[in-house]
Amino acid sequence: MRSLFLFLAISAYVHFAHEVPAFIDPTGTYILKGDIKKNNIKGHFGELRVRLLDSQTVAFCFYINDGYPDYASGAMVDTLKYVDNRIIYKPAGDSGCSLFLYFHLNNVELMEVYSDPHSGCGFAPGVLTPAVFVKKSAEIPVIQDLSRREQAG
Repeated sequence: MRSLFLFLAISAYVHFAHEVPAFIDPTGTYILKGDIKKNNIKGHFGELRVRLLDSQTVAFCFYINDGYPDYASGAMVDTLKYVDNRIIYKPAGDSGCSLFLYFHLNNVELMEVYSDPHSGCGFAPGVLTPAVFVKKSAEIPVIQDLSRREQAG
């Protein structure tokens, strides 16, 4: 009897562990907030806007800043494949680096995978960091170059 229970428990675990995740529509605006201390933003902050174009393609724009004291930043706009609730960005000039964006219902995880820790995926040193951007809105966002928004006005 104990062996049967153990077999059923292991079978259930294997079934659910290998189940393909449900499709998540990534459309929306995601925010990464740094901490504000003495009128300075400490830590990384940024914004990610994503629009699902079809079931396997997204357009997105991305902005990230490393905060006080340097406020070094990076931005990009691109259209990529969306597979298994993730997008993978590989810079044209850096084959040893990839950015992974894993989408969940209420957030997206940013992760950098590299063979050279100094590569930065085309971003200045220290700008990229593993982070979780929280979903602020599920409305269809405007996809634009976010690096220029500070200069407008």
